Amino acid sequence: MDTNRRILIKALGLFMFFYAFFSRIKVRLFKVYANEENEVKIVSKRPELKNTKIERNLGVETDGKSYVYIARGAKPEDNTKNAIEMVGGIEKFIGKTDIVILKPNAQWWNQGMTNTDSMKAFIDLVLEIPGFKGEIIIAENQHFIPADSRGWTTKERNGKFNLNELVDHYKNNGYQNVTKYHWRDGGKNILPLQGDDGGNGIVKGPGGKDGYVWREDIVYRAPNGRKCLMTYPVFTSAYSNIQIDLKNGPWQSGKYLDIPIKLINFSALNHHSIYSGATGAIKNYMGIVDMTCGFPGPEPKGTYNTHYIGVSKFMKHKKIVWQSHWRIAKFLYRNFRYTGGSLGFFMNHVRMADLNVITAERVGWRSRTDLEGSVHTKAIVVSKDPVAIDLIASEKILSESTPVNEAFLKSLNNGFSKNGPFWKFIKECHLQGIGNIEKDKIHIEWFDV
Repeated sequence: MDTNRRILIKALGLFMFFYAFFSRIKVRLFKVYANEENEVKIVSKRPELKNTKIERNLGVETDGKSYVYIARGAKPEDNTKNAIEMVGGIEKFIGKTDIVILKPNAQWWNQGMTNTDSMKAFIDLVLEIPGFKGEIIIAENQHFIPADSRGWTTKERNGKFNLNELVDHYKNNGYQNVTKYHWRDGGKNILPLQGDDGGNGIVKGPGGKDGYVWREDIVYRAPNGRKCLMTYPVFTSAYSNIQIDLKNGPWQSGKYLDIPIKLINFSALNHHSIYSGATGAIKNYMGIVDMTCGFPGPEPKGTYNTHYIGVSKFMKHKKIVWQSHWRIAKFLYRNFRYTGGSLGFFMNHVRMADLNVITAERVGWRSRTDLEGSVHTKAIVVSKDPVAIDLIASEKILSESTPVNEAFLKSLNNGFSKNGPFWKFIKECHLQGIGNIEKDKIHIEWFDV
């Protein structure tokens, strides 16, 4: 790094330190938040959870507890089978005619992507259901151009296959009902690292072309007053030609069909960043939503997408600090926890996964892609509760696998670190009516080989 760049970064860091300092003084003195129109409203306390026709949080069992199942020590295929058996078997979740959507993480490679050996084992269990006549679709929006890249095509695989090779494996073995779909952001976007469809991919619902629905009537409002519209994909199966509305169900011949959709959230487990801590099941939902809906996308005005709803106002000048120091990144994303709130709101109002699977065959305690910053943990974690699974997986696997001499990262990687960003992120999701966050309400079962 040359001298001029060092000076620039230090100057930016000092500027943002004083900017943050005086901003906090302003908030403490006046206890207000300013909205995007520069109007001011009094904030006396955090908004109460209002949406509940539910008697208990989603993902919680009738006894009030959440159950997390961990299988480790065996091959990923065997760990997967053991974990699903602990949950109650594959037929507890999947029916004979279901449309099964597996949502992996395809944005990265190595440990950053979902382990495909675990996915294959799960798919095999579904196909082995006696009389299974449904279909399986691997679907993901990795928000890059082109859509068919990264985890879909990488040679730095997490498992024997990349995602394209996994689908081809079944096709070559006579299973035409195992297909894929690349969800693609529908709006316009100024950022090169988030793919878009030039504004041509926004749809009202099924019955026409594929794309994303932007719901102006289903809106998450963060404690800072910002708004995030809920979005979800409408897409057509390459096998059945059924159009799938992820929120409302399968559509064909002008009507919704009485065929269940089962969404399986297949994520990885890694350290993410200084501002978010770790990444697991909850954050994997970011590969379902449309990132061009709201800032930094130009439309709808006055709204933010799920990733940017908690960013500093200084982020409007992000081009200046695109590749900046981590201290600057922490400042820019200081309220990243509201992303957790928006994803919890999505779960409660659009669709929540029927099962969460964290493939922790290898976890990155320092990096999502650098193998030197990872550990071969040989584990898989399964739960209906995305809050509980992130808390337990981060504490029992990711944090425990972080070297003891990396105390700072060890704390960041633990969801139960109450002052850490991952705890705050998970808590915001929980406040939307999702899962259990108290340890005494989370039951863990182990299968060690």
